[in-house]
Amino acid sequence: MTPKEFEKYLARDVRCSHCGRADDTLVIQHRANRGMGGSKRRNSPANLLVLCSEVNGLIESDADWAATAKRFGWKLESWEDPEVAPVYDVAIGVWSLLDNDMNRYALLAYDQNDV
Repeated sequence: MTPKEFEKYLARDVRCSHCGRADDTLVIQHRANRGMGGSKRRNSPANLLVLCSEVNGLIESDADWAATAKRFGWKLESWEDPEVAPVYDVAIGVWSLLDNDMNRYALLAYDQNDV
């Protein structure tokens, strides 16, 4: 990903969806994994989310964090559609949908138990 592309994700997401950091530790998280050499289709905007590198690393290395990431839509199963799977921004307490046009839509009424 180029710095210019990364700036678009920063403009959409603003901060880490977990801790709220808005600094140079921010990285892109693939919600549905690309896999070894994976599909470029997985690089769609709805499948990419900004998180801090600390949380990104924990999600990839700790089973409890991985479960939290799935509950909050930060990680998806390969069959899940990122455009219809909401993400939770813990920092501000809002569920949103991401689309492939780089938009984030807040969901006004969303039951976490539906995830």
